[in-house]
Amino acid sequence: FSFFAILSCNNSQQSAFVGDIVKTTDNVGTLSEESIYNLSDTFTTQDNHTVRLKDFAGKPTVICMIFTHCTYACPRLTADVKKIEEQLGKDAGKANFVLVSFDSERDTPEQLKHFQKEMNLDNHFTLLHGNDDAVRTLSVLLNVQFQKNSDGDFSHSNIISILDKEGKLTLQKEGINASQQETVSRLKEMMNGDKKS
Repeated sequence: FSFFAILSCNNSQQSAFVGDIVKTTDNVGTLSEESIYNLSDTFTTQDNHTVRLKDFAGKPTVICMIFTHCTYACPRLTADVKKIEEQLGKDAGKANFVLVSFDSERDTPEQLKHFQKEMNLDNHFTLLHGNDDAVRTLSVLLNVQFQKNSDGDFSHSNIISILDKEGKLTLQKEGINASQQETVSRLKEMMNGDKKS
């Protein structure tokens, strides 16, 4: 079990609770049972394209769950992912950078596109909208806890996850403004063909 603090986006700390990574058993192609890419749900990108997570196979993936109406944690998490991209320099194109919204009602592809522009995210970034079931399933696989508040916003854990080329979870960093040196090093290892996980 892993303990992750849940923070609402107004910077007030909520109660911590326990989460557990649940692995899928359905195989897609030659993916291992541990691959998050086994998730068969479809998502829609900020450019209104329909994708499945397995479409990101072949490159390491930096993935983070956010929502665009968040005023505290999510912009900072997004900035942290941008820093990872920047630290990879010319190798940034060898990785996927994926932001998945908790907010299936408000974070339409159009809103995600607006957020992409607002945060100055380049074309290495893919922002995803999914239905409630798809988002909840992915959050369980990534051990990301979230709950909808009465005001329509979300309290959630703040985690950046790294998947290998086959979609297996290899590293997670919790917290805002956390050091991402280990994350960048691991990504470079995977880009150079190191299967370390």
